[in-house]
Amino acid sequence: MKPSKMKTIKSAVKAGAKKPAAKTAPVPVKKATPAPKKAAKPVVKAAKPAAPEKSTSSSIESIRQEVASLRTQLARHMAPVTTGSMEEVDAMRRVLNDLMEARLNDVIRELVTIRNTAAAAGPDARRVTEQMDMLLADLGAMKFEAERLEHVDPLIHSITREVADASLPDGVVVETIRPGFYTGRGFVVAKALVTVNRRH
Repeated sequence: MKPSKMKTIKSAVKAGAKKPAAKTAPVPVKKATPAPKKAAKPVVKAAKPAAPEKSTSSSIESIRQEVASLRTQLARHMAPVTTGSMEEVDAMRRVLNDLMEARLNDVIRELVTIRNTAAAAGPDARRVTEQMDMLLADLGAMKFEAERLEHVDPLIHSITREVADASLPDGVVVETIRPGFYTGRGFVVAKALVTVNRRH
């Protein structure tokens, strides 16, 4: 660059610098003051605010209503099943009762046979016969004897001997040889052995 041009540029720059600037209000500059140091606070996690009592009681009430509704639905759906199962249970009980009664009748029948065998052994076995009668009574078996002059009933009497007595009616019991036994429901497990009058 030539020295003359250089001078011209410098003089132009000086002239522009000497031009009066537009007057503006000076802006006061404040010095920044450092912020005071604060003491370090311990970090504490804020607890969740407690739910108001109204919302707790309303949610409990809502749960109660839901439980009541579920119970109602369960009862509605289970009612037929419960009824059916109760009928099945009752039927099963009746079957079991019948089986137990049949088995008990068999046991009583066997005990009556043993008792009668002991009674046939004579007076020496009287104590055994009495004990067997007590045991049979505990099991619900009742002893019965045919009444004299009672008409023979083939359902409860078994004729072992016949006599001919003109003074007595035909077909009546003259004597009971051995008592019979029946259960609490009236089922005859052993017929009474009797002597009957037969007019020939």
